[in-house]
Amino acid sequence: MLCSFHRLGLWAVLFGLAACSKNADSEEQPPAPAVGPALYRVTFEATWSASTHANFPAGAHFSSVIGASHRADGLLFRPGQLASTGIKNMAERGNNTALRTEIMALQSSGAAFRVLEGRVISSPGTVADTIRLDAAHPRLSLVTMIAPSPDWFVALEDENLLDANGQWVTQRRVPARAYDAGTDSGPTFTAPDQATLPAGVVAPLLLPPAAGPAPDGPPLGTWLLERVN
Repeated sequence: MLCSFHRLGLWAVLFGLAACSKNADSEEQPPAPAVGPALYRVTFEATWSASTHANFPAGAHFSSVIGASHRADGLLFRPGQLASTGIKNMAERGNNTALRTEIMALQSSGAAFRVLEGRVISSPGTVADTIRLDAAHPRLSLVTMIAPSPDWFVALEDENLLDANGQWVTQRRVPARAYDAGTDSGPTFTAPDQATLPAGVVAPLLLPPAAGPAPDGPPLGTWLLERVN
């Protein structure tokens, strides 16, 4: 009997020590605080030129860059789906009015946070602006029309700037991906309007390079994302 009592007492002591150890560990390691907002400088480096891509048109430029910081459900467009009116007007005319309204609706619903809208840029050339993100809206999407073109545009598509550890990325370079909005069937940069009826879906655009074997050519530019605070 004494041995049993001694065993029970020993187990009680060990259990108490383990509980104290767990409590001490939890007190010593409080949860990490949520990451604060971040301001990013966004630079679009347009490299599209006669030396990089075939059939380079006169007066080549990109329309005013527009986009937003957003949640995962705040995308401006989705490849494989129909373009919104805002994406259609941006891609065909470089007109951001409807797209700006669509972004404002995303803001009202909480899906988008801040808007970025820049200026027209000749290609080759560079344009830069800033935009704020927060932990609830860590993604960035931007678009700009390839001009002249039927309905072609380049984009920064749903770029998440929080890393795997929940910290803001210091710097990142992303190729400017080219897309066809699926709303005009013109085959060349300067083709007359040829409305696609019914409209097709947004799809990657393949442009032949000025030289070299690559079937899709180099990107038309690069997005440089730099945290500035």
